[in-house]
Amino acid sequence: MQLTAMRVGAAAWIFTGFVHDVLEFALPGDPELNETMRGSVIEIGPISMNAESVNRGVSLAMGLAMIVVGLLLLMITQALKTQAHQLRPFGVVALIATACTLTLALALIPGPPVATFSVAVVAFIVALTAKTSPRPHPHAAE
Repeated sequence: MQLTAMRVGAAAWIFTGFVHDVLEFALPGDPELNETMRGSVIEIGPISMNAESVNRGVSLAMGLAMIVVGLLLLMITQALKTQAHQLRPFGVVALIATACTLTLALALIPGPPVATFSVAVVAFIVALTAKTSPRPHPHAAE
């Protein structure tokens, strides 16, 4: 397993989620659509919310989830850095999840996520296919 490539893929997830949430606050959106969404009420049991709040909440949660995925991948990579062979299953899951997310981005949300998730897919492929020389065990000389 190529650890640096794994870290690049994780960083792409973090970057995408962070930029997504920053843009959620920075971009004003369509005022007419926002007003229409505020007027549309969604009732879930005893809870009543307008569609704009639900949409914004889901969007921010999605960005946060992308950040968490990236952080978890970094943490797993760090925890298994001396046993990179055990990292492979995590790399496979990361590649599959990223490829699925890239496919959705290509179909529904072109732009920056296409670029960042393309970088992540390539990074995870490199991580899984690159041959790395095994590190000597610290106690091997004893």
